[in-house]
Amino acid sequence: MWRSLFRQFLVKGYGVARDELAFVRTFGSDDTPGRGSFRSPTSICMDRDDHIVVADSDHHRIVVARRDGTFARTFGSQGAALGRFNSPCGVCVNTAGLIIVAD
Repeated sequence: MWRSLFRQFLVKGYGVARDELAFVRTFGSDDTPGRGSFRSPTSICMDRDDHIVVADSDHHRIVVARRDGTFARTFGSQGAALGRFNSPCGVCVNTAGLIIVAD
């Protein structure tokens, strides 16, 4: 159920919510493979600097945005070589600040 609600909530971009789950804002756009777009986002987390880290599955990359939703950086592309992804499905940040990707 959570996964379904998460996807519906993110249809028009990512929503950032406070502890009480009140809506704060959306950011990003659908599909177009640019800096601020997402296609099939599958996982989201925050790093220790309050950046939002997103596994963007169909674009085969990881997107990092600032807390206010502005683009910070992206890494990865489609492929089998080191640093490339084939539909990353999960992302988290460990205590050392390293981004870990499930691909």
